[in-house]
Amino acid sequence: MKKIILMLAAVSMVFGTAAQSNQVSREQMLREWRQTVQKRHRPESLLKDIVPLQQTVATKSAAKYHRGMPADNFWFPGEWEEVQAVVVTPYYIYQSTNSNYQGYNYMADPIVPGWAAIYQNYQYKTMTPYTSEMDTTSAFGQTAFYLMDAIQMGGAQAWVRVENNADTAAVLQHLTTMGLRHNNIRFLVAPGNAFWFRDCGPICFYYGEGDTVGMLDFEYYPGRALDDSLPVYIERQFGLPNFTTQIEWEGGNCLVDGAGMVFSSDEIYNTNADIEGQYIWDGVNINTLTQIRKNPLTPAQVKDSLRHLIGPRATHILTAFQYDGGTGHVDLYADMIDENQFVFSKMPDNYRNWVDYKTGKRNMDSLCSYYSVFDWNYRASYIPFPKTDNGGNFISQDQYNNRYTRTYSNHTFVNNLIIQPCFSTVGSDGMPTAAWDRANIEEIQKAYPGYTIYCVDVREFDGSGGAIHCITKQIPAEHPIRILHRSRVGNTGPTFVNRDFDVMAYITNVDGIASAKVVYRLSGGEWQEAPLTAGENNRYLGFIPTSQFFAANPTDTTQVVEYYITVTSNAGKTITKPMTAAQGGYFSFYPSNDVTMGVQKISGEERFGQFYPNPAAEIANLRIDLADGERYAVSILDAAGRTIHASILDTAGQIVYTINTGRMASGIYTVLFQNGSERIARRLVVK
Repeated sequence: MKKIILMLAAVSMVFGTAAQSNQVSREQMLREWRQTVQKRHRPESLLKDIVPLQQTVATKSAAKYHRGMPADNFWFPGEWEEVQAVVVTPYYIYQSTNSNYQGYNYMADPIVPGWAAIYQNYQYKTMTPYTSEMDTTSAFGQTAFYLMDAIQMGGAQAWVRVENNADTAAVLQHLTTMGLRHNNIRFLVAPGNAFWFRDCGPICFYYGEGDTVGMLDFEYYPGRALDDSLPVYIERQFGLPNFTTQIEWEGGNCLVDGAGMVFSSDEIYNTNADIEGQYIWDGVNINTLTQIRKNPLTPAQVKDSLRHLIGPRATHILTAFQYDGGTGHVDLYADMIDENQFVFSKMPDNYRNWVDYKTGKRNMDSLCSYYSVFDWNYRASYIPFPKTDNGGNFISQDQYNNRYTRTYSNHTFVNNLIIQPCFSTVGSDGMPTAAWDRANIEEIQKAYPGYTIYCVDVREFDGSGGAIHCITKQIPAEHPIRILHRSRVGNTGPTFVNRDFDVMAYITNVDGIASAKVVYRLSGGEWQEAPLTAGENNRYLGFIPTSQFFAANPTDTTQVVEYYITVTSNAGKTITKPMTAAQGGYFSFYPSNDVTMGVQKISGEERFGQFYPNPAAEIANLRIDLADGERYAVSILDAAGRTIHASILDTAGQIVYTINTGRMASGIYTVLFQNGSERIARRLVVK
């Protein structure tokens, strides 16, 4: 705290009172404010002096009311699926209306409608009425307007939260001035605290026979009751049903696969173990302001609640990062491109000694050991890790944690577009101008085939614990065409050389399906179509004639099969899978009769799974499909490469291979399965 006070004082002494110096001082002050009071994970110490805890337990904030989840069928879509809107807010600067608390060293933090806590050099002073100023000039303030433009470019409506009706005209005027899109905006008039809408906003889902869009509203961080009420205002003004729960959780710590599985970090246990809740008052007399005292929950209670609310197929809790700006949220390093595949931000080996480097590797291994709705291991692909402004490495995990917390994973899907963080000025071609940053974005384009990448320079978010994903919230589309597909990508080995590739998907829509088909081609040739025929339980099946493609030359590994699924509802709505098929984002695989070429795909995604749990304490399991029977030599090697166990695996069919890790020393092991030219390695961590 002393460092901040001295820094601000020094700025004032150097620059004096001239208009230009005040602007510099103001910008510096606002940056420090965003990195402290408005940081994504707000320091709880800033709340202690405002009001005492209320001794009686309150169930909900005064602005909310309780409505439990619907009893009938519900499901949570993945973020890559179709959306009708994205919620965002311009940046507001709040200051006291009391003349005794004005000037650049005073800042107002809204607590309840009309009243704010006043800080002088980050020390709480008092409560007063406040006024808001929409920031349209600073680099940070203009970020929100680029987001509005990108949302509309992605074919969705920008739902823009503003403090008052007068600001609606200012938003439209500023978009016009910047030459940005402004013809698909819907305004939400509501008070607010900050801008982290991913965390405070609802987690949307579909329910009932009509796939009605609903909002599941979790409790948010203490001290931000206005942001916590965002779903209430959406329901009041836009009519989306709002369902509430007493579980405290942030949307950035929620990752779903669109098929009943949810992933989070154990930070959710910490946020539900305390007794501090939101602020409440009687709505008239500010002296009635209190902070509710809530009941602490055990990890078992929290996990059981998540399983009931959002992850009925499975709920997996990962180890939280420790040097990510304080949130422990999964959206800083992981997302999913569909129901089969994760995309991870992978730290380079330069950071192998960092705590989060090791945590990240363990978490990625664990996620890929789980099974998708099709009972296959999830696939994984990787995107680069950012650098400092000059393209260098971060000095330490402490420097990264306190000053940067940069990540490329913190982006937002808007239909066939991704709003993508970058860390240098965006050029006229829409790409970053720093060579290292541009090269990384080009790698990201490869990881998300077909997506339009809309780059936004987010260096002003450095040190605040988040970026684009954190400040946006998707609203799913009405009447969704849901397609769950067991996709094939990459090298499939010899599997489809002598038989046709079966295209299977589960497809639903409330209006019914008029047509479903697979569109395919061989190595850039003419597109062809094959129908998908409906079966029981919304299961559709069709075939790509790969046996014809490769009959003449089954060893030709240069031929690539490209395909996508297209579905039209009885109401005339058409969706493709992947959604970016029209932009080149189709699935592609290459059958091969070369065993050594095919082993990577077969062992990695069909026959050999990943160990689970991983890390393991007592036992570790590995699912293997040995088909008609094969013989493998099994070796377990320690970190020094010494063989500590050797055996023979000689069986058939689908098995679960189990290792008794309780007898093994803690460490990292490699388990090798060898059969002729096949050599499959699996990593195992023993606690």
